[in-house]
Amino acid sequence: MTYVRFPTCRESLESLPEGSETTFVIAGLGKFGCLALTRLQDSFPKSRIIVLEQDAAKSACETSPHVTLIEGDAVSLLRYSPIFSAGDLIIPMVPFNLAASYVLAEQEESHEVVMPEEVLASLPNSILLDASNTVCSRADFMCPDDCPEGELCTVTGKPREPLFEALGRLHIPGFRVLVQKSSQILPGVGGYRLGDLQGLARHVDKGRFIIATACKCHGILTAIVK
Repeated sequence: MTYVRFPTCRESLESLPEGSETTFVIAGLGKFGCLALTRLQDSFPKSRIIVLEQDAAKSACETSPHVTLIEGDAVSLLRYSPIFSAGDLIIPMVPFNLAASYVLAEQEESHEVVMPEEVLASLPNSILLDASNTVCSRADFMCPDDCPEGELCTVTGKPREPLFEALGRLHIPGFRVLVQKSSQILPGVGGYRLGDLQGLARHVDKGRFIIATACKCHGILTAIVK
């Protein structure tokens, strides 16, 4: 088992000060993508915000003239578009494991495989999405969409071990576990740098892998092989 903890926005910058000119890239403009867009515009009015959406016509979210909206597949755009750089902050709001999809696209001859039963048995409140993908959560209740992700749970008031750390200790025979931490940028808004995804893809060679993306409480995992 290998736990790879890549640099993240909170670790590489102590904080993102108000007025930051960091580029934010929101992948997905559904309900939570719209919430992220609103909060980022309010907190970082000078920052560049790019939204990637497969079908923008289906979104009820309105964007301001200062927001760049690009229609297309988020993974392909992140891989090939020259407008993005490694330091851009990716806010994954798509209904799939963006990190795993990026790795699969970067690594030829890789594909999803059946999620091992040992993984499901080791996860808190897990839900199998399909044969290869599962989500899990520290919470067995609906979390507030503006959770500040503090040291104590907003709802229960109790401490909890960060999920990204627990996933990093998973020992699954025949698989390597790679964990991409999602760091909170604003309450209810988290992500990682594009450089994180690029580094994650470089760690995948021959073998079987569990690609996990997780914050302190929630995660999504994908089983792949190359």
